[in-house]
Amino acid sequence: MNRACMLFGVFLLAGASNLYAAPTYQAEACCQLCPAAADTRVYQAEGLSGYGRLLEAQDGWMFSSTQDLRSEFGLNPQSYKQLKRLRNALKHSGVELLLVYPPSRGLLHADKLTPVQRAGFDQARAQANYRAALARLRDLDIWVPDLVSLLQPPADSPDFFFKADQHWTPQGAERTARLVAETAKKIPLFDQLPEGQYQSRPAGLMARSGSLQKVAQRLCGAGYARQYVQRFITAPTSPNQSAPAQVVLVGSSNSADSLNFAGFLEQHLGTPVHNASQPGSGHESALLHYLQSESFQQQPPKLLIWELGDSSSLNRRNFYRQAVPAVSNGCSGHRALLQSSITLQAGANQVLFNGTSGVLPIHSSDFRIDLQLDDPAVQQLSATLTFMNGRQETLTFKRAPGDRGRFLLELREDGDWDELTFLSLTVRPLGGVSAHGRLNTTLCRVKSDEGRPGLRTAQASVE
Repeated sequence: MNRACMLFGVFLLAGASNLYAAPTYQAEACCQLCPAAADTRVYQAEGLSGYGRLLEAQDGWMFSSTQDLRSEFGLNPQSYKQLKRLRNALKHSGVELLLVYPPSRGLLHADKLTPVQRAGFDQARAQANYRAALARLRDLDIWVPDLVSLLQPPADSPDFFFKADQHWTPQGAERTARLVAETAKKIPLFDQLPEGQYQSRPAGLMARSGSLQKVAQRLCGAGYARQYVQRFITAPTSPNQSAPAQVVLVGSSNSADSLNFAGFLEQHLGTPVHNASQPGSGHESALLHYLQSESFQQQPPKLLIWELGDSSSLNRRNFYRQAVPAVSNGCSGHRALLQSSITLQAGANQVLFNGTSGVLPIHSSDFRIDLQLDDPAVQQLSATLTFMNGRQETLTFKRAPGDRGRFLLELREDGDWDELTFLSLTVRPLGGVSAHGRLNTTLCRVKSDEGRPGLRTAQASVE
């Protein structure tokens, strides 16, 4: 129905002394999704392709057919290998990786589906695949909290997710933080972390406009009332706690300050936590930004907690080609095999050429390219790699405003790419940029950490 759809309610603030206390409200829904929302063709529009189809469920709940009701979890075989390489690179830098991979909204709130919707969702298969994905991640010697217990919440527990938003509620964040802390305390280095005491307390109400509601409004022109839940803040119980954090959180918008996940981690871990997340950029972009930061390069944490909003992006091959060299600071401290320094011009700029002084045997992911640009106006850069047999690969690098103008890339190793000899690199600025600065480009060789002995933890024996 294409008419405004508003929910009116009386909100009652529950007991503020209880962490799980949440406002209660009485409301009566007046509307349904318009017929257009059932047409899968409308989701081909920009910004809607990942939703599949919106489903209006019971009690004001809304689901995405592809994101919330999926039954497949985990990564493809190549991505598991690349994630292990990233874990090894971090471990080689003295950093333990803890991965937070929460279940989907469908797994946790299938009871909100209508009988017809529930019949079309293979919840048993989804649960089995989710459990298998967590086990497979642990096989990589990555610390992974057992979030399976979230699938059977106490009868009186608040909702883990918002009704029409794909983020967890503050109460969901707190339940996750408890389980993360249980696993983190099994890590041998945990006793080396500075101690602290923290307390979380209610801090008024939070109003949330759901991401799925916004999609519905775009499709149907209808408006929805915001959902109100209890907001929390966390503070040290002693003003003298000033030890620098040795735990860093990097995550999706689930790790935004408004949802207090970092605060709940501090409370349950008993140690300060630095939140390096960048809400709105995604967990993969946030990690790349943090790994390239001076904070990480000068003083890496002992424990890196990486919260994933969704694991599908971890199947992107090019993410690891940037993340692994970022851990060890690109080509810094390594001998340059090829290099150049130019003033970036509009159009194509050849910055590297293998053959000026003889052809070097440059191939495989042991070789990386480090581009450093000093012009903040250039937010996107297209790079074309050409190989001796004429094959080419073109990629687009993007950075958010305020990010350092640095892009890192390993040569490809999948398929037969590791057999191809690198010939040249050409870059061009995108977005109609008129201002140009210096671009320093280096190609170096850094032996991969994959397969290094002594990098495995004793996680299996500890657990």
